[in-house]
Amino acid sequence: MANNYSQCTPVEALKASKKEAHALIELLHAGQEETDDPHGYTGEYYENDNQFYMYAEDYENSENLPESFLKELGKLIAKTRRKYWEFGYAFTCDKMRPGEFGGGQFRIHTDGRIEYPEIKWESDNGK
Repeated sequence: MANNYSQCTPVEALKASKKEAHALIELLHAGQEETDDPHGYTGEYYENDNQFYMYAEDYENSENLPESFLKELGKLIAKTRRKYWEFGYAFTCDKMRPGEFGGGQFRIHTDGRIEYPEIKWESDNGK
């Protein structure tokens, strides 16, 4: 049996105060133990440079991030004068099998909305 993973990290960390970061971490983890479909993300605060960072090490499902977390995260994104916070994710497997690898990107915007890019192949557009 193969083991599949989906890992995710942001392109860069966000500046945040200790209070802001810990509030986000609390919202991120709230209720995850009780759900059958977790989001898989962990939040951390780096005190040396006052930065908030979140990642998914083994499993990620950004569609399951809590709305309350996304709303507060959006406020921090706006405070740092960004339009969005961008992430990259990778699908991997411990066996070389067809269809088990891939990846992509998404953005979390200041309103807490998650945006996934639409990929169109030129050959699929009749060209």
